[in-house]
Amino acid sequence: MGEVLLPGLTQDHVEQLEDRLRTFLGSRELPLYRMMAYQMGWVDQNGEPAMAGEVRHERLHAQLAMSTASALGASPESAIDFALSIELAHHASLVHEDVEDGNTDRAGRPTVWWTWGPAQAINAGDGMQAMARLSLFAILDGSQPRERVSAALEALDDAVLSRCEGEYLDIAYQERLTLSTEQYLEMAAGRTGSLLGGATMLGAVAAGVVDKSVLHAIREFGRKIGAARQVGLDIESLWGERDVSSQGRLISKKKNLAIVYAIEHGDATLRRKLGELYMQRVLDPGMIGEVAALADSAGGRDFCLKSVTGLIDEAQRALSAGGFEGNQQAQLMGCAAALVEVGRNLG
Repeated sequence: MGEVLLPGLTQDHVEQLEDRLRTFLGSRELPLYRMMAYQMGWVDQNGEPAMAGEVRHERLHAQLAMSTASALGASPESAIDFALSIELAHHASLVHEDVEDGNTDRAGRPTVWWTWGPAQAINAGDGMQAMARLSLFAILDGSQPRERVSAALEALDDAVLSRCEGEYLDIAYQERLTLSTEQYLEMAAGRTGSLLGGATMLGAVAAGVVDKSVLHAIREFGRKIGAARQVGLDIESLWGERDVSSQGRLISKKKNLAIVYAIEHGDATLRRKLGELYMQRVLDPGMIGEVAALADSAGGRDFCLKSVTGLIDEAQRALSAGGFEGNQQAQLMGCAAALVEVGRNLG
């Protein structure tokens, strides 16, 4: 498994989750499900077991659900079935995202659409989303109360819909030169924060939380952490070691907070230079360094770093507003620190 382990969890918990994921997806034999197994990192293009260490997936959305349950006094094991659903929804969104951005590589190997074509990739992504919901219905065969499963389904569907709204805005903003930093951060909270908010809600539901105000607070915590994670990825894509997916966003002219800030606050000469670069149909990869230098000269990198700190502070305020106790906040903020650090360093 991966190197990141969120607070309150052990390697055994993560291995239990992985076994549960494999069992659930492996219960169906059509080659469609082998495409899903490929996305999850278990097999290669031919359906043969992937080599150890070939693919790196830390299951962070599932881990966050389990760690949240732990922070609220439940056992991580009790949240595994809830965590399963948000991890499948996350990977469904990645399959679709790779089609939208034209990413040919993810986690060091060809993406699903690059391997099987965009039509089958969309089909596989839709299938994974359906499996995410079915995994929650399967809990009804166990000891979970029906009301808890209903609340989990609502949390999952709300998170997925919010993710779709964020993706819509991300695509709609693609050809817009002018955009406010507030609009960008709201998009990031939906695009990247929605499923993390869903993970925290599912963990809380698994722990027996029913109070709507508490669930709203923990959802807001997740959304703010997701926005901070996205800004961390923005920093990495311009000034760190760019991976193929982050470079794909830049090439396709998807927005980046540092660039949005530079266009909004830079002088006329800088705005004109960035405008000329972004008037191209696609951004030449060789121009990314110039874009980064222009954004930095306008204060874009500093603004991004301050935004990460500010969003983490907002996440903690959401927990305080929800009435979470000190030890609960400490574990959840430990999750936040790990997730944002991963976003800034790994992509």
